[in-house]
Amino acid sequence: MEELTNREFGDYHIIRRIGSGATADVFLAEQRSLGRRVALKILKKELAAADETYTRRFTREARAIAALNHPNLVQIYQIDCRDGYWFIAQEYVQGETLQQEIQRSGALPAEKVLVLLWQIAAAFQTAAEAGIVHRDIKPENILLTANGTVKVTDFGLAHLQMSAIAKTDTALTEIGMTLGTPLYMSPEQSQGKPLDHRSDIYSLGITCWHALAGKPPFTGDTALSVALQHVNSPPPPLAKQRTGIPSALTAVIERMIAKNPEDRFQHFHEIIEQLQTAGLLPPHISVHRRSFVPASARQLLQQALHQKHSRFRRILIRLFFAVIIAIIGGVLGSTYQMWKRPPFLSAGALIVEKKQTAEEQWVYACVINTPEAWRCVIDYFPEENYFWGRKAKRQLIRFYYAETNTFDSLPLFQEFAVLSDVDIEDQMLGLAGLAWCAAENQNDVMAWNYLQRIKTAPADILFDQIYDAAKKAVQKRVETGGLPKPLK
Repeated sequence: MEELTNREFGDYHIIRRIGSGATADVFLAEQRSLGRRVALKILKKELAAADETYTRRFTREARAIAALNHPNLVQIYQIDCRDGYWFIAQEYVQGETLQQEIQRSGALPAEKVLVLLWQIAAAFQTAAEAGIVHRDIKPENILLTANGTVKVTDFGLAHLQMSAIAKTDTALTEIGMTLGTPLYMSPEQSQGKPLDHRSDIYSLGITCWHALAGKPPFTGDTALSVALQHVNSPPPPLAKQRTGIPSALTAVIERMIAKNPEDRFQHFHEIIEQLQTAGLLPPHISVHRRSFVPASARQLLQQALHQKHSRFRRILIRLFFAVIIAIIGGVLGSTYQMWKRPPFLSAGALIVEKKQTAEEQWVYACVINTPEAWRCVIDYFPEENYFWGRKAKRQLIRFYYAETNTFDSLPLFQEFAVLSDVDIEDQMLGLAGLAWCAAENQNDVMAWNYLQRIKTAPADILFDQIYDAAKKAVQKRVETGGLPKPLK
């Protein structure tokens, strides 16, 4: 690849190379419009020119990650092509990879591996629910931040199951089906068999085995010899590699790396549940399949539950005294009015607590998950509107769309629709939303004109849902089966 340092890629200025792989290079860059650091993953130009499969797999990686929303997964900002280079702009994580830490420190403490395991399992539970199989879990693809947060990256080999994304090209998922890293590859992946998330469970188990032992369980002179060991050879007993590993943790990892997928944990959340049962994780950590959040957010969750219970107790106490006063005074009519609208349910009691940062407010909103909580992300931190505020507005759109609430969603769609092409994904969502609002109000001509202005289909499930709903609503009311002509 030619030297790209100090090059401009649209809104991004490349600072320096920070990583390199077989198909892509990663650069640290600055996004000019926001003044923030990002990581640019740039597909090698010669590969894109030689075979379009690489480009399609590269864009599929962006689609795979963009479809997910989890604090332990690297965030995708944009995918674009400039000067013949395809690139993904994504969250820049300051820290080191798990591989680098193992090389620097050797075998890691069991406590640290335990924290890594539950955060990664939480992230991949979300991916599995979206029908995504990573297929290349390894220490190099696990990023560690200074505060202990884990970020999983590199979905370049991800397999999107047809049940999750019907538009996925089946031919593309078959190409390179056995691609991956042999040191961590599941037996079924080594043999080219169909994969599901249990293959990722195996690879995560091998990764944890490596972190605890300081070396992978299988090594060899060739990739084939390593792959055959994954298929045929039992791993060395982990307990004999070092002392100080809790037997319950050893048992969990050994079950994760069972040769037969049926003998492994069947879901990632079962790993966390087993660790809790063994007393290795506190019971308050949520194992609900759709509510995994980082450790700091657990404290927010407990605070929220405590506030909820405290509020409930206060309501009961006040209700008790209200009834006593009503009986003593004989004011039955007043009692009825208090029952209809007790004074302790005033707006002040429903104020969402303000956190110290926009990110904490976002996590808190994930826990509360109400329109009020998402609006507070926007109102409390207006200076963070571009990133966290925009993400909160997307969550509001999800709420309003699910309720067919065109009145409250219309201003958000209008705001998104006038964004510049730098924010093309949100711009297209805004146009799709305006089309949907018009279609719901039976203004088919206006709806179709908005649809005609959509010049690209971003890798965005929310966009797909709203766009399809708008188009179907228009088509359903056109007796001829066609669509009205756009206005001139």
